[in-house]
Order: sequence, then structure tokens, then C-alpha cells
Amino acid sequence: MMTKRKQKRKQDVGQKRLFQVFRHHSGTTLVNLEVEPKSGPGFDFVGEVYAEGFLAAHVAVLGELPLLDDAIKPLVVLLNELGFWTEFSCSGHEEKNGGNRGYILVYNERAETLLRLKRLLADIWDEEDGPCDCEGACDFIDGHPPVRSLRNGTPIPVPNMGVRLELTVEGAFHGEWGFRIDFLGYERSLTALDYAWLVEQIELRTGRAKPLPQPLHPQPLQGRKRLLTIQRLL
Repeated sequence: MMTKRKQKRKQDVGQKRLFQVFRHHSGTTLVNLEVEPKSGPGFDFVGEVYAEGFLAAHVAVLGELPLLDDAIKPLVVLLNELGFWTEFSCSGHEEKNGGNRGYILVYNERAETLLRLKRLLADIWDEEDGPCDCEGACDFIDGHPPVRSLRNGTPIPVPNMGVRLELTVEGAFHGEWGFRIDFLGYERSLTALDYAWLVEQIELRTGRAKPLPQPLHPQPLQGRKRLLTIQRLL
């Protein structure tokens, strides 16, 4: 059982907090916030560091990212770059109703953090209806969901991935209260394309989107010089 360490005078480290990194005897690692830096039954203390989040602390002490599902890794890294301190994540698992759910648990101490993420996601999940080409009665009472694709034109599987934010107490172990981002796949499994689409949408709204690579066009022949070369050969 890890105990909370006694509060000492805080150093001038800006927004950084003091994290402790442990290695479980199974080989997995665990990052804690402001607990006693000592080993215990089943785990060894590795080191501690002032960092801006659990992910940054793991990298600072161990020199690498923690184990993350490949599909959701870019989204987890991006959220941390934007100041959201993630704790745990899963790219997707089967639900009893046949759907699929992924999640990211986010550490939180301020209501502004949740509000900032809520506004960002709300801007992405707009209510714009897609085109309707149904014959006869349409099952979509409120209009069709928008058709999604990556910026390079790659289509995203349908039905569209959904998202919801939920406050959680038992899930975020280090905050006074945290929140969970749920990613919902309806009647299908979530894929890396779903998360790649969300990463692109966040990058576009936060000024982080990179220009798309331009297609290679054939170089035009330098007509006059080419003609003169041919004439010399004749």
C-alpha cells in the first residue's frame, strides 16, 4: 500500500509536480503522484522527478513511453501535449451489447480542465446532418451522421465512433476527481482509423495540423533547351 508523502515546501517548478516511478515484480511500471519514494511488497522504487504529467514522468525516469495500445497511442500523446494528464487508456474491448468501447482516464484537479476538453470535443462532434439518399422512409429521424474521412481521403468505417465524458472517482487514483473519455463503437470494433481521425480533428483546431504532402508532378520538359540538344544530335 503506497502512502501519501508529507507535504514539504514546494520548489519553484512552475506547473510541474513530483512523480514517483515504480516497477512491479511482474515487469510492469507504475507512476504515482506525491507518494513516499520507497519500495514495498511486490514493487520497487525506480526514481522520482518533477514533470508535467504521468506520461512525461515515465519518459523522464525510464527514457521511453509506457506500454500503450498502438491504435490510441497518438491520441494519448497529443492530449498530454495539450496539457491533459492521462493515467490509463485502452483502444477498445467488446461490450455485452455487441458494441466496442475504448477509454482514456484523465487526472483532474480543476473544473477548467474538464471544460476545456468538453469544448474541444463538442466543436468536433457537431450536429451537421449528412446527405440522405434513402428510398422511402428514413430511419434517421434527426438526419444522417456526417460522412467521415481522413484528410488524405481515407474513409472511416461506419457507423461513426461516438464519444462521451464521464466524471469518475474510482478511476482516477491521483486526483480529487477525474474524468473518463469513452470512445464508442456501435455494432463494430474501434480501429486505428477512428482515433487517427480524432487526432487530425484536434490538430486542426489547436494549430498543430501539418501540411499534407503534395503529390509529385512530372517535371515539364525545358522545351527550348531540349530542342537545341536534339538538333545538335541530328
